[in-house]
Amino acid sequence: MGELKVLLVDDEYLIRNLMKMRIDWGKQGMTIIGEASNAVEALQFVDEHKPDIIFTDIYMPSIDGIEFSERVLKRYPDIKIVVVTGHDEFEYARKSIKLGITDFILKPIHASELLHVTDKLRQIINEERTRGQELEKLKEELKQNFPYLKEKFLYHWLNGTLLREEIHEKAAYFGVPLGVGAEALQIAAIEISPASTKQTEEQLILLRMECAKKIEAFFRENPLVIIFTDTRNQIILVHQNPDANLAAAYEVLITNLTESGGCTVSVGIGQKHENIEEANLGYQEACRALYYQAFIGKNQVICFEDIIENGNQQYQSNATLLHQLQFCLSVGSAEQVVEVLREIFSMSFSSVSQFRLAAMDVFRECQRAAIEQQIEDEPHFNETLISILTADHLPELTGALKSYVLNVAMAIYSKKQTKEGNLISQVKEYLKNNISNPEMGLASTAAAFFVSPGHLGRLMKKETGQTFVEYLTNIRMKKAETLLKRTDLKGYEIGEQVGITDPHYFSILFKKNLGRSMNEYRSSRNDV
Repeated sequence: MGELKVLLVDDEYLIRNLMKMRIDWGKQGMTIIGEASNAVEALQFVDEHKPDIIFTDIYMPSIDGIEFSERVLKRYPDIKIVVVTGHDEFEYARKSIKLGITDFILKPIHASELLHVTDKLRQIINEERTRGQELEKLKEELKQNFPYLKEKFLYHWLNGTLLREEIHEKAAYFGVPLGVGAEALQIAAIEISPASTKQTEEQLILLRMECAKKIEAFFRENPLVIIFTDTRNQIILVHQNPDANLAAAYEVLITNLTESGGCTVSVGIGQKHENIEEANLGYQEACRALYYQAFIGKNQVICFEDIIENGNQQYQSNATLLHQLQFCLSVGSAEQVVEVLREIFSMSFSSVSQFRLAAMDVFRECQRAAIEQQIEDEPHFNETLISILTADHLPELTGALKSYVLNVAMAIYSKKQTKEGNLISQVKEYLKNNISNPEMGLASTAAAFFVSPGHLGRLMKKETGQTFVEYLTNIRMKKAETLLKRTDLKGYEIGEQVGITDPHYFSILFKKNLGRSMNEYRSSRNDV
C-alpha cells in the first residue's frame, strides 16, 4: 500500500498549519495533498484528487463540516473522514458518527491523539483494501468457475435436492430460463458414443463437444430449453411447456448428428411433469429410458412411457440399496449380494414392466461392478438380457436375475482371490530376497507393493495362517538354521545375514524358535 492522501479542511489557517506540524505524516505512511478553507472549495478538491482521508472542522462558513461530510460520503463512501471539534461541540460531533464518519479529534490537537487516529485510519484502510483485493480474487475465481457452478446447480435440481424457492433463486442467479406461470417440463437424456471403438479419450471428448454444439444450435430458437452435461457425460435437455412432437424432433436431431457416420446417438425421454419440483422424476425416467437402448439398439428415441405398461404407474429406484448392491458385488460377497437383492425386490410390483425397470437397475450395477473390477468376459450377459425381455412372470425373471448377479459376484471374488494369491507369492519372494535387510518390515514391504500395511497384514494372515512378523521371523530362523548347518559363520555373522544385527536379541530369538541355543545346535550337529 502506497502513501495515503490526506486533505485538511478548516477555515482557520493556523489550525491547518498546526495539524501539519504536529506529527511526521511521512512516517505515518501519509502525505497531505491539499488544504481547503471552506466546504465548497473542499468538495471541488475531493472530486479532482480523491483523497483517502479528510480532516475537517465542524463550524465553517456556508456549509458546516457535518453537511460537507455527508455530501462526500454520499459520493465516495470509501473516504475516511475525521471531524475536528472543540469540547463544547462534542455532542454535536458525536452525532456525525451515524453518518459514517470514522472518528473525531478534540481541540486543542495533541500529537499523541493525532498519531493514535492516523494509526487507526491506516490500519482500517489497509484491512479494507486487503479485503477488497481478496474479494476481487474471489470474484475472478467465481467468474472462472461459473459454468461449473451452474451445471452443479442443474445437477442438484434434477436430483431433487433443492426446494422450490431455491430452484427459482439459483436459476435467476445463474441465468437459467425458467418459464413463469407455466412450469410443465419434460426431460431428455442424450448419450453420444463413437462409431469406432479405436478412438482416444481426447477424440471422444472432442466428439461430445462437437455434438453438444450441434444440439445447442438445433434448439436455439426455443429459449425455454435448458441444456447441460451431467456427471455421466450425458447431455441433458429440460424442455419447458413441451409440445406433442418432442419425440419426432429428436428423431430429426439423431439424423443430423449421425449423418457424418462418426458417432451413434441414443435419446431417452421422460414423461411430462407439471412443476419444477418433479424434475428429478423426469430425469430418472429419461435415464432409465436411455438405458433401454441395451435392448433395442443405438440411434433410437426411447420414451419412458413406452417401456412401461401403465403410464400412470411410477417406479423409483432405491439408491441406497443399489449402492449397497454395487459394494457387495465389488468385494465379491455372494451371500450379501443375495440379501440385498432380496430387499430390492421385496417391494410390491403392480406389473412385469415395473419389475423389469428394477431388474435393469440391478443389471446396470452388475455391469458397473464388472467394468470397475475389469471382468472382461461378463458371465451370462446375453442370457440375462433375453430373460429380462422375454420373461412373462416374476419367478422366471427373478431366478434369471439372481443367477446372473451371483455369477458376477463369484467372478469378481475369483479374480480378487487370484490377485491376492499372486500378491502374497510376490511378497514371499521379496522377503526371501531381502532377508538380510534389518529395516524390512510390514510398512516398508507394503510400500514396495503399493498397498496399505493393514491390507497386506490381513492377506498374509489369510494366506499363510501367520502374521507378517511371525512369517518373517520364521523364514529368518529357517535361514539361520541352514547357515548353522552348512557354514562356520559366527552367531553375530549369521544374525547379520538374516537381518537381525543385535547378537543378544538374535540368540534369544533363535533359542525361542528352535528350542536350543546356537552352541547347542552346533554341538548336536558335530555329534552326528
